Amino acid sequence: MPTQRMIVDPDVVLRAQAGDCGAMESLLSGVWADAYRLAWSVVRDEHLAEDAAQEACASVVRAIESLRRPEAFAAWFCRIVLREAHAQLRASRRATVVASLLKATVLPLISDASDSSRCDDQLDLRAAIAALPPSPSYRETIILHYYGGMQSPQIGRILGVPAATVRFRLATARALLRRSIGGAAMRTVLQ
Repeated sequence: MPTQRMIVDPDVVLRAQAGDCGAMESLLSGVWADAYRLAWSVVRDEHLAEDAAQEACASVVRAIESLRRPEAFAAWFCRIVLREAHAQLRASRRATVVASLLKATVLPLISDASDSSRCDDQLDLRAAIAALPPSPSYRETIILHYYGGMQSPQIGRILGVPAATVRFRLATARALLRRSIGGAAMRTVLQ
């Protein structure tokens, strides 16, 4: 199978750099199929490949003025597409890990019905965790730490943030939960 080489006219790149919207549109429509194919070769998913290609095109629009050599556009663009494809793949993996933990390990209820107050505390905690603000990932951080058994560095890699940010989010989420259900109930179920 013959390989195709992305061919871009440096004059079109120069016009796009100068702010010519028609040239930018022509440039991006000319490389779209190559961007999609390259992204797909990394992510192997049509939706993720499309997202990566779109993000790469948006990055080009924002940064085309920084390209010093218009004849190097193809290589520059391919690096952007690859970076975006890998970012989409990481985000997809993070979402999969977090979703599976949310489904599988979120606050299993106590099977011993004789301890109904502890069971009620667990239900309260479950509701309080569900009520945590979705951004910046308080729910996921609490669940990955307490129910996934993960430490800050691991959680940071999954969520794509530094370990210090994870520790801050844990402290903030704990404070929110304490206000919501009380410290004693939290200590009872987060053991």
